[in-house]
Amino acid sequence: MPQSQKVVVIGCGPVGSLAALYAARRGYTTELYDLRDDPNHGDPTLRPEIAVIPLGLSERGIRAIEGANVPGLLDDILSDDRPTYTRMVHIQDAKEKEPTAELMFNHKMIDLDFDRKTITFELIAWKSKSLNMQRGSTSDNVDRNARPAETPAAGFQDPSTPSAGGPRFKTVKFDFLIGADGTYSAVRQHLMRKVDIDFSQVYADAIWCDLILAADESGNYRMDPTSIHIWPADENIVVAQADVDGSFRAGVVCQADLVRKYESRPEDFAEFFSTQFPGIIPELISAEEATAQFVAHQKISLKSVKMNRFGYRDDVLLLGDSSHTMTPFHAMGMITGLEDVRIFFENFRDPVQAPGTRKNGQDIDNFCPEGAVAAYTADRVRDVSAMVDLAHEHYHELRHGVRSPFARARKICDGILSRWVPFLGWTSLYARIQFGHERFSVVRRKEARQRNIVNVLVISGMAASLYAAAIGSRSLTALIQK
Repeated sequence: MPQSQKVVVIGCGPVGSLAALYAARRGYTTELYDLRDDPNHGDPTLRPEIAVIPLGLSERGIRAIEGANVPGLLDDILSDDRPTYTRMVHIQDAKEKEPTAELMFNHKMIDLDFDRKTITFELIAWKSKSLNMQRGSTSDNVDRNARPAETPAAGFQDPSTPSAGGPRFKTVKFDFLIGADGTYSAVRQHLMRKVDIDFSQVYADAIWCDLILAADESGNYRMDPTSIHIWPADENIVVAQADVDGSFRAGVVCQADLVRKYESRPEDFAEFFSTQFPGIIPELISAEEATAQFVAHQKISLKSVKMNRFGYRDDVLLLGDSSHTMTPFHAMGMITGLEDVRIFFENFRDPVQAPGTRKNGQDIDNFCPEGAVAAYTADRVRDVSAMVDLAHEHYHELRHGVRSPFARARKICDGILSRWVPFLGWTSLYARIQFGHERFSVVRRKEARQRNIVNVLVISGMAASLYAAAIGSRSLTALIQK
């Protein structure tokens, strides 16, 4: 049996964990590293205080998880799901339901924070245990003056094992490294020192703050748990989704200057919040509790990240938020990352058998075929770029579109055409993104075409209505004059 190469994955979120499973299930020695202590068995004091953005799991993500071929994995993930079927828009105490496709909530994505410590890919991290993966100490010393060997290496520090002589390090050699370490990716930072990468980072004028709307005295939900609840304002929005304990996890998204204003004057926050989002205080949360949570909870600046290269030679690959970051308004950040994993393995790594090599008289089973990383980048970059743009545009749709008569008329036309003339292949943007498997660049192109057609239909309908009203008015006037 040939010896398999070693795959190292940086980042133990959903994307990194899935990538590690894909590699391990293909027979490769796989190690998974993360900054945080073991969330199941480790020291809770080593877990950083973080903000949590609840995310949904729909068909694209489910397909990617199924592709790992881990028995029972998907069942375990979906065993605690909260299916959502409608979107409830709260406007000045009015509530209106709009049907959407089914959406499964599951994972909660968290951020990571790595720092460089030696001359190669040096990351402050710990190594987690995971299914079919090795677990070992990260407390060995590192020769910080050593030059990189022929095999690439990453250096790690174990923050849970301090010593009198200072931090303990270990150098880990790898044959292939997957960076899934989030939007502030350290792997990406090091790549950008070695590779010419076009990189853009655009901040929305918006900050996310977590707000927990507790269950009632009996532990029951205070609102319909099968709906996504939205309170839109002109430049601000609240989006709430049911949690498993009877509460709702809400995201308050406000303009950055307003957040900073009320951070310095928290006594005025409840009044502002009640004016912007009627029906939450005091029905769902007290003014005092809303203010306390606003002060205590972490604030996240929302941004979009794009880049034109996702790897280095056939040694390093970026997946998920480390290669593209989007605002959370289509709930597609995690799902797009999971799809990254499936597409790389199924479309680029698996179809081409990497030629074996010999090293020190031993046959080596190579992990990555030549050119697979570059081919994946060329194929995937336009799709994730399109999804980043779609997520950003949906921020405007949620704040303004749900209240616009013109947008509502467009939505009605979309529903009629998709239901009564299905042979046209007509469907909503939301359904294409969440529950189809078309490329995001194709979805964006089809949506632009559909929107142009619907705009013409809506405008024509409005013009016809006005013309009919004018004719009717003239006829009525003539009858009255007689």
